[in-house]
Amino acid sequence: MIWTLITFVVLLLVLKKFAFGPIQNMIDNRRNAIAESIEAAENTRREAERLLAEYRESIANAKREAEEIIERAHKVGESTKNDIVNEARDLAQKEVDDARKQIQRETRKAIRELKDEVADLAILAAGKVTSKSINKEDHLRLVDEALSEVDFDKLASEGD
Repeated sequence: MIWTLITFVVLLLVLKKFAFGPIQNMIDNRRNAIAESIEAAENTRREAERLLAEYRESIANAKREAEEIIERAHKVGESTKNDIVNEARDLAQKEVDDARKQIQRETRKAIRELKDEVADLAILAAGKVTSKSINKEDHLRLVDEALSEVDFDKLASEGD
């Protein structure tokens, strides 16, 4: 038993001199490596959290910008719609005004033609009644008399 004790002590001294130092160094190195890994993991986690916060902020900014773009597009669309409606309304009003002017021109033309026709008929009737030829002065006088009896304003208002 003494030999066992002596052997144990000698073995312990040999292990202390040759094995415990390197084993302790390996344990210390491993501890340091683990601590560095933990520190690196912590740094990576902090960096990931920072990037996540930036990403979320970037997404929020993108959403705001998209909403602003959509709002501007709605405003431009509404403005364009109003412009088109106003332009169509103006064009329709112009068409109506042009049609009215054309009707007035046609009415005046028809009245002039009617005056000429009435004058010719009046001359023809007067010529038959008097059975003589009418000279130019008499002709103009008879036309003026016949035309003065016709109410062309009334005819023009009926044409509208």
